[in-house]
Amino acid sequence: MKRFIVIAALCLPVAGLATTFDAGDPAAANTFEIRVSQDELGDCQQTLRELRQEPVVTDNGWRLPFFLADDDLPTSVCVVSI
Repeated sequence: MKRFIVIAALCLPVAGLATTFDAGDPAAANTFEIRVSQDELGDCQQTLRELRQEPVVTDNGWRLPFFLADDDLPTSVCVVSI
């Protein structure tokens, strides 16, 4: 029983530290930036618009119902790299 208490006491600070890093902006953590040059920005944005028109499917090809399609999916944005 003492061993369990010692292990729990050692794990609590690590778990607390992990939750502080997750407490940031969830929208920013769920956004992927695609870095492109200035002349490729229009093509990148057009491709993302076309992909948003496609239905959302699972790994095995099943379409997700409309009420699940946008709930927890990451977003992508095109960003000009310098």
